[in-house]
This record gives sequence, structure tokens and C-alpha cells, in this order.
Amino acid sequence: MCGISGVFSQSPIASQEIRLIKKMNDLQQHRGPDDEGLFADHFCALGHRRLAIIDLSPSGHQPFHSRDNRYILTYNGEIYNYIELREELRAIGWEFYTQTDTEVLLVAYSQYGPNCLEKFNGMFAFAIYDAKERSLFLARDRFGIKPLYYVRWLNKIYFASEIKALRAIPGFSLSVNEQAVFDFFVFSRTDIFDETFHNEIKRLPKGHYATFKEGVFKLQQWWDPEKFLENNQDSKRLLEEVTATIERIFISATEWQMRSDVSVGSCLSGGVDSSILTGILLARNKVGREYPTFTATFPGFACDEAKYVHLLNQKYDFTSYKIEPQGEEAYERLEEFIYINDEPVSSASFYSQYEVMRLAKEKGVTVLLDGQGADEIFAGYHYFHGFNLFGLLRQKKYFRFFQELFCVLFRHQKIEVYETLIFKLLSPAMRENLLYRRYPFLQKRFFEYYLERSRIYNDFFNADDLNASIVRHFQLKLEHLLRIEDRNSMAFSVEARVPYLDHRLVEYVLGVEASFKIKAGETKYLQKRALGKYTIEEILNRRDKLGFATPQRDWMRQPKWQKRTKASEELLGKVFPHIFKKTNNRMFNDTNFCWKVNQLAVWRQISMGATD
Repeated sequence: MCGISGVFSQSPIASQEIRLIKKMNDLQQHRGPDDEGLFADHFCALGHRRLAIIDLSPSGHQPFHSRDNRYILTYNGEIYNYIELREELRAIGWEFYTQTDTEVLLVAYSQYGPNCLEKFNGMFAFAIYDAKERSLFLARDRFGIKPLYYVRWLNKIYFASEIKALRAIPGFSLSVNEQAVFDFFVFSRTDIFDETFHNEIKRLPKGHYATFKEGVFKLQQWWDPEKFLENNQDSKRLLEEVTATIERIFISATEWQMRSDVSVGSCLSGGVDSSILTGILLARNKVGREYPTFTATFPGFACDEAKYVHLLNQKYDFTSYKIEPQGEEAYERLEEFIYINDEPVSSASFYSQYEVMRLAKEKGVTVLLDGQGADEIFAGYHYFHGFNLFGLLRQKKYFRFFQELFCVLFRHQKIEVYETLIFKLLSPAMRENLLYRRYPFLQKRFFEYYLERSRIYNDFFNADDLNASIVRHFQLKLEHLLRIEDRNSMAFSVEARVPYLDHRLVEYVLGVEASFKIKAGETKYLQKRALGKYTIEEILNRRDKLGFATPQRDWMRQPKWQKRTKASEELLGKVFPHIFKKTNNRMFNDTNFCWKVNQLAVWRQISMGATD
């Protein structure tokens, strides 16, 4: 896990560009405190900050050169199947001189070109400069686990792992992307495709690569979750076959993602995903009682999950570390938190995740396994019921519709189940009116203009059934969670790994029929059947869903937070009068509004240098 940066031009670059890459390296030092590298010739400069995970020797230094010096690589991430891929490449004549996955990546590119991406099982963002052809190749993993941002300006392309590095480009002015502001406030979504909160800075889309040659920039999608629905949608398989395959793939994923030459631990909540992950590691003797887990706990609050961690610890003997994030600390560290994340985040729960990463660093752990992605694969969010019910209606499967609806009612699922279904059934005009009534602090003209252009509104909510909705999550929703996890972990030079996002597992489950994913009003039915034996009944039988749940409501009602919210609201109303209306005091009871207003106001001050 590292930080990368670079500049490439078809005409010779100046020495100031090389100094800029050095500055970008410094701004991303937290991503790689173990080593620093810089390459430059007349047309390209590449920077690298290294967090050593595989092969800790100097042979992993980057930028990394091919043996003939044609290709120069700067790379962030991990290729988990690098051992198997190295043997495949050796069998066709390639020699290797290090034990790194970095060398495997570059040799694979030398052999297969862009097709090498399909051979990688991992998380990655990298740039390869071809000194012979004078071209640049940029690529990103399937799900957007690892970040890569770029700017095209003055016939050059600049890129970096984090936005803060690109803000260092001298003479480069930035403006606010109001579409991003809209989607953030209305749908609590960021990182949807290539947009950022700055109009001028773009994200290389997940599952895409780009080439820059002879002044022409080309973007190409190389992975699309949609096609995996088509492959297996109509196949009829036994539930036992499906669950056995899921167990086999996921165990393989955990084995590969335990590959590390530094200490490894796990994030652990009281939920299904992380408890299964921890259970597999313990049950299959991959780790022992000294294996560390890290949990955010909130004694006295309903969202506290410590009791479930304690119960799991009675089944499996592991070392449990806990931290108690506080609203006062979140207040004091707000600027630090937003600076690290580069962009606003939609919930205080991400601050709790930030503190969990801090704890892992304090305990000497460099790699953390996390349960991110399981909700998207196995339909874990409660509102998935709404998409499932709508799909059954649309397919005229009325018996199953009423059967599932009755089970949902019996299980007392959250109101968002019915909100999603009703929203799907409404006319466009009624949808728009209903949405606007929920956001009275936004100007009507602003709301209408950006709603029409919102990918979330137009694409995410247009899914016609459960499986289509799951695909939309990979296309439009998951990445904002991955971006925040990357920043929160890398802030403390910790590498976060997400075994549920092994592409073999995702691609297989996408092709499984929807009736296996939600059954009898129960989400994650398939996951529980395949992997539930690795956790405990108390966790399997939970009907609430919390994740890194945080007492945000109580925090936002603290006097200092209320005072700050008022100041943030006044600032945003002043600088964005066409976006925000003056609110009444009742809005301060909306804790999501309070959190988001503070996020955007502080982000603007940090990113735009604004002090008004």
C-alpha cells in the first residue's frame, strides 16, 4: 500500500515539475513512510511513497524499472495472487529478481499489455510510463478499492493517490462541483463515477484504464459487473452447490489476503460480515489467540456492539482491542478528519472507523482485514427488500410477493423497506415532490436542475429487481465507502484489505438467482447459509444493522456542535446562496443535516483556502 504521483507531457517538462512531484510525495507521506522514490526524464516524472508489506527489502523500491528500462512503474495496492501469477509467467520464460508483487505486475504488463488486468486478483491503482513509445498507462482495480485522481491541464496529465497532492499544482484554480454537493446532501453519496467535489479534478473510474499518447487521452472500461448477471442468471443450481462454492471461494480469498510480511489484524463489529471473517481465520487455524481485532464501542448507547464481540470471543480465542470514540474528540479533530479524507463524508460512523484505524496503529498492526463489500454482494441493506418486492411485482410473481411482504412485516424490518418500494411505484413527478419535501434547506431551482442530472436518481433507483439493484451498488454506491476506508486507514499508514471483494466471489454471486439472496424476509440469506457456521447464533439472529454505528444524534446535539452547525450554515448560505436557503431551528434536530453542513463548510475552507 503506497502513495503514487506523476506528471506526463508530450513536450519536455521543466525542472519545476520534478519539484512538484517531490512535493506530492511529501503530501502523501502518510501513505508510505518506509521509502521514497522519484523518477524523471524529459517527458515524465513519477513519485512513490512506500508502505512495505510484501518483501520488505530494498528490492521493492519504486518507481520500479523493467529489466530493459522501457517500462517504469509506480504502484499502489496488492496483487494477492502474485505467487501463482509469477509461476505462470516463469513457465513461459520470464525471470524474476525480487519477491515482490510489484515485479509480477510489471512483468505481466510486459507480457499481456492491458489484458494483464484481468489476471490480477487484488486492489490496485498504478501508472506505467513507456519510455520507448513515450506514452502513459493508468489503471484501477475492479471496485475502486485503491484511489487514482488526475488533472489534464496545459497539455499535461498530472495524477496522484489523493486530491490534496493535486491541489499543489501551481497556478491551478479550483471550483466547486455542485452536482457532487447535491448528491452528497440528497442521497448521501459521493465517488459515483469520475467526479470529485472539484470540477477540475477527476477520478479514474473503477474498472477502467486510460492511455495518454501523442496528446490523445483514451478511457476504456475493462471490468463491468453487468455482464456477470447475463452469464448465469437463468441457470438453476441447488442451494447446496451454491453455498459450497461461496465457502470455497471466500476461504481462498482470506488465505490470499493473509499474505503479508508485516503484522495483520481485523476490524470487528458485532455484525455478520466481520464476525464471519474473524471466525474463518480462527476456525481454520490461520491465526492464534494473539490475533488482534479492533472494535469501536459506545457504553451506554443502543449502538454499542461490544456484547456481541464478547460473545464471539467466548467461541474463538483472539485478542480484542476496543476504543470509545467521543463526540468531543470528533469536534476537535474535524478539520484533521476532513483534510485526511479530502472530501466530505456523509456520516459520523466514518469517524468511528477513523479511530479504529488509529487504535490498530497504536497496537503495531500494519494490515487490517475488514468486512466491507458483503452487504453489496449478499443484499444486506434493509432497502434491498424494496427492490426485491418491486421485482416480484414487475415479474407478476404475486404469490411470492405477498409471501415476502408478509415475512418482512413479521420480522419488523425498517421503514426504508416500504419507502423504497413506494418510491419505485410513484410517478416521476411524485418522486421529485416527495424528495424535495425532505430537503427544505435547498433552493428549488438548484434541486430540480441537479436532480435531473443525478446518476443516483436516474440509474441507481431505476433498477427493476434485486439483482439489478446489486449491480447498481457496485456501479454507483460502494466506492464512497471504499474511498473513506482507504483514507482513514492510510492516515495511520495502515493497509485495509477487503476479502469479500475478491472478484471471483463477486462475479459468482452476481450470477446466482435472486431468490437465494433474500428469502422469507431475511437479507443475507445466502451468506448465512454458506458461512454462518463461522460466527455465533446471537449475531446471525440480529435484525438490526449497524456497522460502525455511532451515537451521531447525541453528538450533534452537544452545545458546541450546535454552535458550530449554526456557523457552518451561515457560511454556506453566504457563499452558496443559490444552493442553500435559510433554515429554521428545527433543522438542527436533523443530525444528518448537522453533520453534513459541518463537513461541507470545513471542506470548503480547507480545499478552497476560504476563510469568509
